[in-house]
Amino acid sequence: MRIVSYDGSRVTCLFPLEEVIPLSGVNDREIIDAVAAKYTFLKSPDPAKDNISKEGYKFFSGQFSYGTTIFRVNDFSIYQDGLVVNAATTNGSEAFLDDVIAYMQSRFGFRDFETAPRRYFQSQLVVEFERSPERLVKHLDKMTEAISIPLEKIFGMKIPMKFARLDLDFDKTSKPNPSPSVVQRFIIERRAGIPFERERYFCAAPMRTADHEHLLAEIESFID
Repeated sequence: MRIVSYDGSRVTCLFPLEEVIPLSGVNDREIIDAVAAKYTFLKSPDPAKDNISKEGYKFFSGQFSYGTTIFRVNDFSIYQDGLVVNAATTNGSEAFLDDVIAYMQSRFGFRDFETAPRRYFQSQLVVEFERSPERLVKHLDKMTEAISIPLEKIFGMKIPMKFARLDLDFDKTSKPNPSPSVVQRFIIERRAGIPFERERYFCAAPMRTADHEHLLAEIESFID
């Protein structure tokens, strides 16, 4: 398996914001300017124009020194119930979250967490498999042939159907949804516009990027 690109990721960190805000209060303008400057965000919230109570504080196009590289932050949002970071990978996003939380505590006196923060993840990768995922499905050849026969009669030409998407979810009627705002589906889907023989797929999973990569490699190892 080869990683073609990191298509994106989201890290959601949930906790009651009211529990960490300094009891003495905060100066929104001062915090916005400081965060925008520290992480060089190109666009920051404007309390005079933005609907902060509904849409939160949103910062766009920033960067963060992570290890030996500069990690790009697509956007960072602050809500009443937590924080959200969208970037290429979750590892950099988590490091950014840890950094910005520590910065808010040291610079502006934000308090330690009373309620343990819960982190949820979305990872999106584009990969090329060495072995086709279609071989994971037993009797796929028989299924595609059975589907193609009536389609050939309709269109007057061969319609050779093939594997296109694997989509897994859990039964939310059997257990409470752990986080209604976070998608739990696991998807392997052919990349649009790419010939099937390339075996290139868009993959999405509710987990850290590193775990997602490892899981896809493990799934490929199941293929005969």
